[in-house]
Amino acid sequence: MEKILVNKKLKKEILDNLKSIGIDILNTKENNNLLEPLKGHPDILLHQLPNTDVIVDRENYKYYKELLSEYNVIPSDCKLDGKYPKDISLNAVVFKNLFIHNLNYTDKKLLDFYSSNGYRMINVKQGYTKCNIVVGKNVLITSDVDIYNSIKDFEKILLIDHKQIILEGFNYGFIGGTSGLINDKIYFTGSLKEHSSYEKIIKFLNDNNEEYEFLSEKPIEDYGSLIFLKKDL
Repeated sequence: MEKILVNKKLKKEILDNLKSIGIDILNTKENNNLLEPLKGHPDILLHQLPNTDVIVDRENYKYYKELLSEYNVIPSDCKLDGKYPKDISLNAVVFKNLFIHNLNYTDKKLLDFYSSNGYRMINVKQGYTKCNIVVGKNVLITSDVDIYNSIKDFEKILLIDHKQIILEGFNYGFIGGTSGLINDKIYFTGSLKEHSSYEKIIKFLNDNNEEYEFLSEKPIEDYGSLIFLKKDL
C-alpha cells in the first residue's frame, strides 16, 4: 500500500479524511533536538529522492528503517538541531528538473544526488523551502518573494500574501507545510477560504488543471507537509 508520512499532531478530522483515500498513514518520529513546534514535521525530518530512496533524520534512522522496510532508507549526513539553519538540511523542494533550497545548508547527500543527476540547482535565501512551497502536479505556490523571483522564469508559480497560516507555537506558518501532493492531487490540511489570496489561489489551480481538496473546513494549519512516498519509478 502507498504511504504518507504525517505529523502525529494532525487533528482527527484531517486524519479521518486522509484515511478515506485508502493510503497507509504513518507518523514521523519526533526529534527532540528540534524546537517543539517543528520536531515532528515530516518536511524537516525526511526527503524522498526521485529514485524512491528516502533520506531520513539520522537520529532516528533505526525507526524509519523499520517503518519503511520496503524502501532504501538512508541516514542524513547532517545532524538536525533546533538552532536555525541546522534544522533545514532536508527541507528542500524538487519540481520537475528543479532542485530548490538554500544550497549553503542542504544535506550533502541531497546535494550530491541532485547535482550529479542533471537537476537545475536553484539557490534561495529561505531555508524552510519546502515549508514555503505548495508543490502541485503542474505548478508551485509560495508567499516568499525571493523563491518566486528565483523560479518564475522556469516554471509556473504563484506569489500569494504572506503569513495568515496557523502554526502552533509560532506567530505564523507557511502554506507549503499545509499541503501534500498525493497521486497528483493537492491536499490541504484545512480551508483556504479565510486567506486573503483565496480567490487568486483557486483561480490559479483551476487554470492550470490542478486537482485539490480541503481535508477540513477549518483554517489551514502548518503541520510540516503531508509527505507522499512513491514506491515505483
